[in-house]
Amino acid sequence: MEKNNALTFLLGAVLGGAAAYYAYKHQDEILAGIQDLEGSLNLDNNDLIEKTKTQFNQLSQNVQSAIQRYTDTASESNDPVNEDEIASLKEELARLRAEVQTLKS
Repeated sequence: MEKNNALTFLLGAVLGGAAAYYAYKHQDEILAGIQDLEGSLNLDNNDLIEKTKTQFNQLSQNVQSAIQRYTDTASESNDPVNEDEIASLKEELARLRAEVQTLKS
């Protein structure tokens, strides 16, 4: 039993040493592969961020135009419109657009 444990330990040490030697000899190739992966992941992340920004801008413009249509139709039919709420929504959309612009930089 003691002989098997020693043999297993010796075999593990040899395999570990061989793996360490291989990693040491091919470290430049391994690092280049890791950097390539990081670069492709970073590009995908940037593409996702840009698509999200575009969709957000489109959504905010749609909301802005819907608010404008609502105010136009409400003023034509003489319905009471809470101008403060609409103004605060427009301010919030303007603030969100400014934040998106800073993210693009």
